[in-house]
Amino acid sequence: MPGLRIAALLALSAGFAGATDLATPAEKMRSSLAEAGLEVSFDRAEAARLVAQAQGAYGTVEGEWKKADPAAAREVSAALQKAVAAAKEGDEIALNRAGANAWTALLRGAYTGLESSVQTGSADSARDWLAAREFRVASPLTRLNADATGAIEALAAGTLKPDAALKAVRSDVLDGYQARMNDALRELESSQARGFRTLAAGQAALAQGYFQLLRPAYVAQNGNAAAAKLDGEFAALPQTLGTAQAISTAQAISTVQASLSGFRAAPLSEREVTARAAQVTRFLSLVPVEYARGVKLNGGRAVVTQEVEVNEARTFLGGAVSALADIAPLLSDQDAARSLSADFAALNASLSAQVMKAQPKPPNEVEAKVSTLLGNVKSAFPADWQKADAGADLDVVRTQLDAVVAAAGAGEWAAAETARLDAYALLESGTEARIAVFNPELKAHLENLMWNGTAPAGLAALIRKQAPAGEFRATRTELQVTLKDIAKILGTEVAPAAVATNAGIIVFREGLEAVLILAALMGSLRRDSVRHLRRPMWLGAAAAFGATAVTWFVMQGALSLLGRYGEKLEAVVSVVAIGVLLLIMNWFFHQVYWTDRMASFQKHKHELTHGSGAEGGVMRAQWWGLAVLGFTSIYREGFETTLFLQSLVLQAGAASVLGGTAVGLALVIGVGMAVFKWQAKLPMKKLLIWTGGLIAVVLAVMVGNTVHTMQLVGWLPVHPLPFELPANLGLWLGLHATWEGVLLQIGSVAAVIGSFFAAEALKTRELRQRQRGAAVHS
Repeated sequence: MPGLRIAALLALSAGFAGATDLATPAEKMRSSLAEAGLEVSFDRAEAARLVAQAQGAYGTVEGEWKKADPAAAREVSAALQKAVAAAKEGDEIALNRAGANAWTALLRGAYTGLESSVQTGSADSARDWLAAREFRVASPLTRLNADATGAIEALAAGTLKPDAALKAVRSDVLDGYQARMNDALRELESSQARGFRTLAAGQAALAQGYFQLLRPAYVAQNGNAAAAKLDGEFAALPQTLGTAQAISTAQAISTVQASLSGFRAAPLSEREVTARAAQVTRFLSLVPVEYARGVKLNGGRAVVTQEVEVNEARTFLGGAVSALADIAPLLSDQDAARSLSADFAALNASLSAQVMKAQPKPPNEVEAKVSTLLGNVKSAFPADWQKADAGADLDVVRTQLDAVVAAAGAGEWAAAETARLDAYALLESGTEARIAVFNPELKAHLENLMWNGTAPAGLAALIRKQAPAGEFRATRTELQVTLKDIAKILGTEVAPAAVATNAGIIVFREGLEAVLILAALMGSLRRDSVRHLRRPMWLGAAAAFGATAVTWFVMQGALSLLGRYGEKLEAVVSVVAIGVLLLIMNWFFHQVYWTDRMASFQKHKHELTHGSGAEGGVMRAQWWGLAVLGFTSIYREGFETTLFLQSLVLQAGAASVLGGTAVGLALVIGVGMAVFKWQAKLPMKKLLIWTGGLIAVVLAVMVGNTVHTMQLVGWLPVHPLPFELPANLGLWLGLHATWEGVLLQIGSVAAVIGSFFAAEALKTRELRQRQRGAAVHS
């Protein structure tokens, strides 16, 4: 019989003066009956004493139940009397059934009192009755719903009217009881199949009792005749119990589930349905990943090597089963719904502790079963359900963060880092683009917490130094707050126009940076003598554009794998881009930009293009250097853009994203054409100065962002400035509040400016040497 954990709720109700404690006697009755059910086979006298204790606990609040729901109060008393008789006779099955009847009748009376209190606007009384509620079974992937509590507090504050508060209370509480009913039906079938007759009897009574609580909602949706028919089907469940009647039990359960098809006591919103559907596919897809980490083949035989990973696989599968149970009644094809539920149950059974202890399944077999299941899910779910919901990813992120803390506490540092990377991969691929647009400060704070931030320390830094558990808990607590803020952003409805706008903004910003780099570097290549050097840059840029398109399709199929290392890959590409840019910039300043070097380049042009040996090698190096520069300047931005756009695709589908991308790309092309047209009208000297300054600015931005990325992945130390900077400066200027970033940005600009003055000094010295030489010869 499921328990009620009231202690956490008592703190809330006890805080109000004059509150009536209804929860403690209710919990006392439940726990005493549960203990009696365990004792009755060994000590009838002790079982009878515990039942009497349950009667005494209920007696202290019986008057309140009689006023709220006389019929429910009578049922509680009658069930307790049956429990007394069953204890005396040593009838374990009858005692468990009576205990379940008493408990669900008590819950029904408490819910009636809760509804009446809310309808009359009595918040104090509603608090008392709400404390005696029962939640759906919590798991690492679910959080207790507090909508009813919030509604009652808003009612007390006068900010919510009784009818609106009642709607919120019903949605929250009835959702929990329907989940409990579904759990009881699943446990009934499982218990009967394993021959656990006593447990099966209790689960049958619980399922029937929860339905009586939900019955008014069922009548409102299906009518009295359908409700009466379902009453009979529930009543038939206990009569089918017996070790030789498992098939009859399964048929009876199937009949009940067919009658419940399409019924939701608390109808889910469209977004809630989508969120649960996303949880089914997201959680299920992670099962073989976690399982393969915990089970390895040894001589062709599967062996459990990491029990914690197998438990993670079970956790994700349990989350998928729970989410499916919530939305299965809404499927139009109930045969498909029952088939899915049966397949999920079979997979769950194959991963049970008993089966795993006897002989674990090979990882490839589990992966094949999950792949088949995912295909069946996609076939059964309507198209609207298959819009991925980022909230489901946050559920997984929370679980993985819990796994980080647990693994760190056990000294499993490799497992902790794996869980951290899994969590960050989901955040980067599923949420970062949107929060970067709407709240860049929150994005920066999140990255610091996941990587190498300070106060509190980032998880990557904590794992690297194998910090004590207390530091991990501090960071985890701060992450809870941050994820809650992110959930508020993700919780808003995603309009296609908003997604298209976000995609356009991302493409335009990243594309503009690439255009500025190319325009700056090509600005000095207008003359016929060096115009041919534009060709390798254009070819490199075109290759990068094609590589970006390829990356898009690769990420569509393997986003999670790329997302896992996205920051590191970005850092590598950025370092290459900066290195080539610095090299070519100096080459430009010394060989192309200034007039005398242009004359020298012109003089050796024929030798470089038609020479042999080392001279040909120089020319090839120049050609490839320019091509690489064109490639990196585009692909770095293309990679980031493609990665960010995947998140928007997950939110609203490819159509809206591609529409916004087309608009953003058109704007980039328009700006690029204007920039190059403008360049053509500029005097050479001014253009050289302008492009040199532009290169310095773009280089500083690239260096700042690259340093920040390398700090995130732990490749550079982090020494924060004594003051904070707005995150928008980092988003647009690459300016982050660390000494490393600021100093390296200054150093990069100094290198550019220094190369100019060095070239000027060299030119002046050579000019003086020529003048002295001319004077000597004359």
